[in-house]
Amino acid sequence: MSAPLPPQPAGEVRVTEYLRRAARRWYVVVLAIVAAVAIVFLHGVSGATKQSSAMASVYLGQPFTPGGASVLTSTPLSNPNISIQYVTAPQQIAKAADAAGIDNRSLRKHVSVLSSTPSGSGGAKAATGGGPPTIAITVEGPWTRTKVQTAANSLAESLINYANRYTDLKAHLIADRVKSEQAEMATLKEVQTRAHANLQAIDQSNAAPLDKVAASSPLVSDLSAAATQIGQLTLNLTNDQVTLVATRDIESAQFISRATGRKVSAATRRSSLVIAAMVGLIVGVGLALAWEALSARPRRAQA
Repeated sequence: MSAPLPPQPAGEVRVTEYLRRAARRWYVVVLAIVAAVAIVFLHGVSGATKQSSAMASVYLGQPFTPGGASVLTSTPLSNPNISIQYVTAPQQIAKAADAAGIDNRSLRKHVSVLSSTPSGSGGAKAATGGGPPTIAITVEGPWTRTKVQTAANSLAESLINYANRYTDLKAHLIADRVKSEQAEMATLKEVQTRAHANLQAIDQSNAAPLDKVAASSPLVSDLSAAATQIGQLTLNLTNDQVTLVATRDIESAQFISRATGRKVSAATRRSSLVIAAMVGLIVGVGLALAWEALSARPRRAQA
């Protein structure tokens, strides 16, 4: 008759005993690991390997007031919720699905729209004082890389067009003003050219000196007025050209990066298999201990 085991202190977890019990049913642990890995692998072969993903990043712009003296801090795009709702609206989803050749009924659940502010805060909080939020549009689904890339870029372009309604009109008006100033500048330079030619002709003529002075006086006056106007016009034209560049490159929404389609990486699938193996190990150990406990009951009853 074997000697009874010494009493264990209350509350002590006999880890080694549990490990010995699980080891006696090692095949249960192995089967659980194999089953978990097989399920994840088969799911990857059937669907995950066909998954493609593409993400487009959009800068929403920072529009200035019409005079350019200050920043417009309160605009529809300063609240990223509006951008998210716009991108995920049925009209935009349908347009992107049509461009990519995807069924729009299945595209919506494969679109993810996230925002972040320059201060680093995420979510759908309005940007206050830190500049406009940036929007990341991700499309991931069981389609080709080209299709998810086209869908993501289409949604981003729709958002950019929506965000640039004010700046597009502003840039158009400034561009028209620049053209007008350039035309006026050309006219004034023609005035100067003609005045210089006339002055040279008067100087080379045989007219009396007093007649030359009288004839030259209006031309000199024209040159002086043209020079003054050209100076002011040059300043205005330079300012307008700088404002136009700022409107297009700073104030306007634009791509930070266009979407590029890619397959779901193999590293992601390997990570899934490792996690599946760990879960299978935990479940297998639990099943082995439970089986061992159930098997021990008849032996204890017979004893």
